[in-house]
Amino acid sequence: MIGKGALLVVFAFILAFSTFQVKMSENVLATSDNFVNNFMETLIHETSLSAMNFAINKVWDEKVKDTTFMVRANHCSAYVDIQKPGSDTVRIKVKTWGKAFDNDQSVFVSKSDSISAYFAYNMPISKYFWFTNLEGNVYWTTGDTVWGPMHTNTVIKTWDAPVFYGKVTAKAGITPNPLSKKNKAEFNGGWEIGVENELPTDMSYLINEATAANGGAPLNTKCVYDKETLFDFQADGSVIRTVQGLPPDTVKIADIAPTGALRSTEDIRVKGVFNGSMSMYTTKNIYIDDDLVYADNPEANPNSDDILGLVANNDVLITENAANNNDCNIQACVMAVNGNYGAENYATRPVSGVLRFTGSIVQNHRGPVGTFSYGAGIKSGFSKRYRFDARLSSISPPHYPFIKSLRLVAWWE
Repeated sequence: MIGKGALLVVFAFILAFSTFQVKMSENVLATSDNFVNNFMETLIHETSLSAMNFAINKVWDEKVKDTTFMVRANHCSAYVDIQKPGSDTVRIKVKTWGKAFDNDQSVFVSKSDSISAYFAYNMPISKYFWFTNLEGNVYWTTGDTVWGPMHTNTVIKTWDAPVFYGKVTAKAGITPNPLSKKNKAEFNGGWEIGVENELPTDMSYLINEATAANGGAPLNTKCVYDKETLFDFQADGSVIRTVQGLPPDTVKIADIAPTGALRSTEDIRVKGVFNGSMSMYTTKNIYIDDDLVYADNPEANPNSDDILGLVANNDVLITENAANNNDCNIQACVMAVNGNYGAENYATRPVSGVLRFTGSIVQNHRGPVGTFSYGAGIKSGFSKRYRFDARLSSISPPHYPFIKSLRLVAWWE
């Protein structure tokens, strides 16, 4: 009996271990399948990303906006479709597939992955806090703090320890070299040289918008002006308008710029408390005669919807007058297409206090707002306190000039 019992025990152990071995073999095969599947899914996804990068380069470098092509990599195939559904929108769709061996079915199983992305081809230039074609022989120095992105198509010059919180880009370089110990500036947003962005000079889009919105209205009554005009903005969304040679009248901003565009062939003068959304363009100069601020301060309320663009073909200048000789506060996006943004008579006007600016500054060549001497401080004009309007990362004044800069709008995987 003992022999038979021992034999049964042996058979029981053999059966148990055989079952365990079968289960272990199944687990090994399942693990192998999982590894192969995960590895193949990774290869397919990486191929999708590679194909998307090829497509982005074609859109940016070759200006391709309507084509299809194949990319083969990692034993995978990717089909790329580039389309232009809108005047400023490029859509890229990538479908990628490959095959992995399935041990259970003893066949190769197809697997796929897809990525879709929308890109905008134009970027409002107001997304830069500071943009110049020609920076000139002006230095950023200790006490200068820049909160938003800045760019120049020449050289950015630093002295001692200015602070830059946005990314700094320059075509011709940064001096001293940021990699050297001589440069004490803080580039908290990073820096890059060899980058060129063309300053937009074609204002036809803004001009055409104002012309179309003007309809059959007489000159100097709605969106189109041919006389020097002062716009004294009021906090209730109206403006006291003084056209040269005519008595002042009070009108709603929404009535004189229903699509947000206004244009002139003569000087524009502005001041007051702005409540609305508008871009103003003139072929001459824009003068800021007194404080120009938003009714809903974006520094206190980041959801403020007040936004003003001031675009001059020549200069945007802070007028030399009694009101501006004791500080000046400006909230706007300013652009001097062929000129500069600065203070009128900067070298001869009296010491005028502090110039506080919130918004975006774009100019062909950098304009001065005062003079100073080392150790003695301001000799004429203003000291500066400049801030980037953080809302400009996502919004801009209506019909504001733009630069060619491909940017991601949406991405799905």
